[in-house]
Amino acid sequence: MSVEIRRVQSKKEKKSFIKFAWKVYRKDSELKKYWVPPVVADYMKTLDKEKYPLYDHADIALFTAWKNGRIAGTIAAVENRRHNEIHKDKTGFWGFFECINDQDVANALFDSASQWLRAKGLDAMRGPVSPSMNDQCGMLVKGFDSSPVFLMLYNPPYYNNLVTNAGHKIGQELLAWYIDQDLIDIKRLSRIAQHVMKREQLSIRTINMKDFDNEAAKIRDIYNKSWEKNWGFVPMTDKEFDFMAKSMKQVAKEHFIYFVEDKEGRPIGFSLTLPDMNIPLKHVNGNPFTPWGLLKFWWYGRNISAFRTIVMGVLPEYRNKGIDSILNAQISEYGGKHGLYSSEMSWVLKSNEAMSKLAKVIGGIPYKEYVIYEKEL
Repeated sequence: MSVEIRRVQSKKEKKSFIKFAWKVYRKDSELKKYWVPPVVADYMKTLDKEKYPLYDHADIALFTAWKNGRIAGTIAAVENRRHNEIHKDKTGFWGFFECINDQDVANALFDSASQWLRAKGLDAMRGPVSPSMNDQCGMLVKGFDSSPVFLMLYNPPYYNNLVTNAGHKIGQELLAWYIDQDLIDIKRLSRIAQHVMKREQLSIRTINMKDFDNEAAKIRDIYNKSWEKNWGFVPMTDKEFDFMAKSMKQVAKEHFIYFVEDKEGRPIGFSLTLPDMNIPLKHVNGNPFTPWGLLKFWWYGRNISAFRTIVMGVLPEYRNKGIDSILNAQISEYGGKHGLYSSEMSWVLKSNEAMSKLAKVIGGIPYKEYVIYEKEL
């Protein structure tokens, strides 16, 4: 039977678009073991063109595929005008891809996304990017035997074949580094950090949560300047960053957000590490806001001992001076004293040799790999 594609329009259809993932992961015992259901309310906000600030300079179209009268797959197509202005190209994006193991269904989804992007005047597509490079991105291709950490994705192994068989090629490879707290030579890291701080006349401090808005503005400034030349990077607008910061504040911990400052007290680098909230989220079936969901979320989130370092940023004039060693030493020291058993550094471009070298120095192991695919339209 042929595949039917439907454009998602209503709020009810949008919720069905999100909830389709349960049909993919719940029916397979191996996938069910590791998959963390997305928070439905968060995804609804992310897909809301009236609420999510990305859509001030972007557009999105959602499609569902139907076969034998049942929903069989989902995909989003995204036009990010700010990306194309900055990178001087005509690239569109696809994301929120979920699909049964059926190439015809996958092809129909990609064809629909391609047609929508071509109609926007774009000549290439890249993904999965859901819905921007500042959100969740990458298709898992290695490391299926453990759950994803907070804000990272998980998918069935067969997705790679569905994408490549539809004509998509590898654009970039991403790594997630696993860091075992017991394997870190904290004393050595601390000596290096102290040497760098003395040489460069630097100091380090934690974020001031009582002055969160101003502190977040400092992070935004460093982040946009330090990542400016990175592949695919698009600086966040003030509105986008404020939206992100507000959501992060709910789970942020003071002793895992650090600033490195120069002798005048000017922030020149930062690191953002968050507790792995996927540990409690795994048990609430996508809804932590019901009474039962709140209770489970509290119970499983009481003693989270795993964390994710999401991003580090250092101003361009301070690169290659060992600032990252100061940040890593501080995170490791705190973790060692407070019983934190592991962390993940993600994501890191596989081609970024400097970051990979840093991860190895602190005992990191590249245990998950992701791919962002590209295809000409």
